[in-house]
Amino acid sequence: MVMGCYGIGISRILSVVIEQHHDDSGIRWPAGLAPYDVEVVPLGKNIDAEAVDAVASALEAEGLDVLVDDRPGSAGVKFADADLIGCPVQVVAGRRLTEGAVEVRTRDRSTVLEVDITDLTKTVQQLLTRPGQ
Repeated sequence: MVMGCYGIGISRILSVVIEQHHDDSGIRWPAGLAPYDVEVVPLGKNIDAEAVDAVASALEAEGLDVLVDDRPGSAGVKFADADLIGCPVQVVAGRRLTEGAVEVRTRDRSTVLEVDITDLTKTVQQLLTRPGQ
């Protein structure tokens, strides 16, 4: 005799979520189910790796799961991959990082903000708890 499980399993739940929350660029994970809360996307050839690590560490210190795309590559490739992965919030660390500012945006692009690093964690927390995220 062979027994099977006909319940709702994790793989079925994730399939349904992805089916309902995607666009042409990739997955748009709801904040409560996302494997990572935030993706940090460093841009530029001369980006300060320590400053990027400090941004990621500040977010992690607030209890957020952070993915850092530290691969070498063009901005287009990094943005395309960030959209494909679908973290609810993306933090873009570019040339303004040396001035203490980063760009924060939601995966669906409904919100795009330039934020001072001192306000970053508060802004990200607000975006993650916003209805619809």
